[in-house]
Amino acid sequence: MNEKIKEYVSAYLKKGGTNPSDEAIIEEIRDCVIWSGDFSSRRHWKDCLSVAKVGDMLIGFNDAQTTGDDSPYDKGWEFEPESICEVIPYEVTEIRYKRVV
Repeated sequence: MNEKIKEYVSAYLKKGGTNPSDEAIIEEIRDCVIWSGDFSSRRHWKDCLSVAKVGDMLIGFNDAQTTGDDSPYDKGWEFEPESICEVIPYEVTEIRYKRVV
């Protein structure tokens, strides 16, 4: 896990009275998701980039979503703490089309 993020989330948890163990840091990040975007599909899940906002910091990490009742963990996906990184927002302009009737 990125050391800057680990220190930031650790301090954030201490302010709230929580022991900043590695598990607590990861749980806090995964509980604060504000956006997820698909970037590739696999047989049993979609790999995604999820973004969490902890305090004022935006943190990204690899995540997964399934379309069925099973969780990604049930299908063999594993969370990778080394995927945790700082992210920044950027704007995308999208043009769509509609039918003229």
